Amino acid sequence: MPRVTRSCKTKTDTKENLAEPKKLTPKKRKSPEKSNSENSSSPKSACSNSLSPFRDQFASKLMLDTPECNKFRSARRALADNSDFNLPGREKEFEELSEYLNDIISREAYGSLYISGAPGTGKTATLLKIISMEKFMTKLSIGYVNCTSISTIGSIYKRICNELNLKLKSGSSEKDCLAALEHYLSSKHKMTLIILDEMDQLCSTGKKQDILYHIFELPAIPKSKLILVGIANALDLTDRLLVRLQSKCELKPKVMHFSAYTKAQIVEIFKNRFEESGVSDLFPPAAIQLLAAKVSAVSGDIRRALSIGKRVIELAELEKKKKCTKIDLSKLETLIEVDEKPPVEEPKVQLKEVVTVLNTVYGNAQTLSYDVDDSFPLLQKLLICTLLLIIKHDKNKNITVGRLHDVYKKVCKNRNINSIDLSEFLNLCLLVETHGIVRLTKKKEPRFHQVQLQWDEDEVYSALKDKQMITNVLNDKHLLSR
Repeated sequence: MPRVTRSCKTKTDTKENLAEPKKLTPKKRKSPEKSNSENSSSPKSACSNSLSPFRDQFASKLMLDTPECNKFRSARRALADNSDFNLPGREKEFEELSEYLNDIISREAYGSLYISGAPGTGKTATLLKIISMEKFMTKLSIGYVNCTSISTIGSIYKRICNELNLKLKSGSSEKDCLAALEHYLSSKHKMTLIILDEMDQLCSTGKKQDILYHIFELPAIPKSKLILVGIANALDLTDRLLVRLQSKCELKPKVMHFSAYTKAQIVEIFKNRFEESGVSDLFPPAAIQLLAAKVSAVSGDIRRALSIGKRVIELAELEKKKKCTKIDLSKLETLIEVDEKPPVEEPKVQLKEVVTVLNTVYGNAQTLSYDVDDSFPLLQKLLICTLLLIIKHDKNKNITVGRLHDVYKKVCKNRNINSIDLSEFLNLCLLVETHGIVRLTKKKEPRFHQVQLQWDEDEVYSALKDKQMITNVLNDKHLLSR
């Protein structure tokens, strides 16, 4: 009986407990049910509560596999510094190098070649493109050495032997490696091509200079079928440091110079690469023109131009992703419901992005505006002013690149400006020539090229937009003394 009574009491209590909440607090019972039903029927509320913290991540992922992102990736690959693309602007050099190698190979003779030019002018890229052709690969045993990677100058012989797969005893000395190399060249062997890139790293005094002489004397070893190619920046390296070679015709290397890239050539390279990669609409012509104008005016370095181009594309892609993450939440929720991606505008590089990168690379001293700056850089202005100084006050009006360079160095020193060597100065002259201000008449030796002013003085004043500088330089008559 007690159990029955307890059971009844429990039943009664339970009914009362269930009835009381319904009567006293109906909203508390109804509110959760209503809330649950609303959540299940309204994706917007659910999205607001659960997806809001991850909105930016989700929005950014919406672009990962879009054609726009693929286009940015393709553009970056197009500007990669490799030999998979053609070499616009170097057709003449390509032809000359090919003919030189073909001639020596057909005669099974020997020869040496020195290629000079400022950094980024396509020296190594052109040569490597040629020797990658099947007709050269099959006929030549090729050894390539970048001299910047050599720890000691004397180890150059060992590196060459390793490149040619010559057998050396362990612990071979410098003399042993040279002897092995000479033995290989004096015995029966396949036509051999040795490329010494950045060869100016081997240039110094004393013993180190003797090593350079030994290397250039290797092709003349009896029975040798060696083609030696040295690549460096200095224009007159062989004239300054290898004087003994000039007196022996069989040892004197053929000299070939690569000029800095002009604005038109840089534009052509960019357009060519973008067209081959199918992204020619990503980089507007005005943006390419601005980039090419700046790089050609400063250095004409195509590697620098390609690097800047990649940075511009990365900046444009970053800006595009920032816009994507700013999608309105309500729109994003709607897109999630219908499983669609947001509409994306056609990606394009903006002029302001080119300007931003150029100002970062070249610093505030050469800050650009959004418009293409047609004025001349300081070094080009000084070159033109120096030419005017010689024309107006020097008796000898037959002006060579060498003479102009000598006076130019004095003008720069007088203004506490770092001068440039003859190789860079020749590139500077060629850049000024592209503007039509001067004309170079080429001679056998670059230092003897004739320089002629094509504009009159009034046109020069108008173009340089710096009358004070012209006046100051023209007053430096004492700098003309030899």
